[in-house]
Amino acid sequence: MCLHSVFQRGPGKKRVWSDPQMYTHAALLPGIFIASIREPPILELVVLQGIVCVLSLIWHRNHEHEDAFAKIEHFFAHGLFAYGLSQTLFSPGLLPLLMNITCAFVTSTVYVVTYDNRALWERWHAIGLHVVPGLWSVVIASMHERFLF
Repeated sequence: MCLHSVFQRGPGKKRVWSDPQMYTHAALLPGIFIASIREPPILELVVLQGIVCVLSLIWHRNHEHEDAFAKIEHFFAHGLFAYGLSQTLFSPGLLPLLMNITCAFVTSTVYVVTYDNRALWERWHAIGLHVVPGLWSVVIASMHERFLF
């Protein structure tokens, strides 16, 4: 399978890049950047969030077409959430702990509330599952230590 065919998957029309489900992925980039320039870098965050960002862009571009690819995207997205929760347990102080808990709460609440409601999902998914996790990753990249490598 060539890379071009990956971006052409799924039935129907593609989302435009100006759609909030697409452009809000930019919120994930500062955390990746900060984690990559740390000394030492937080490579597990760079790798995991980088994978999620690319897979999520492809999934959203194809209007959230549920197939085998979607299962892979969901696996990595849930893994990134679990990573954030794990880092929350090791918060280096009260302020990062409160920021982490707030981000985890907003992200999980938006996920649960919008799961079976497409109208709410269209309105809140980009904020609760792109922008807020992007802020959460900035907290982790800025204030936490790496776990693995």
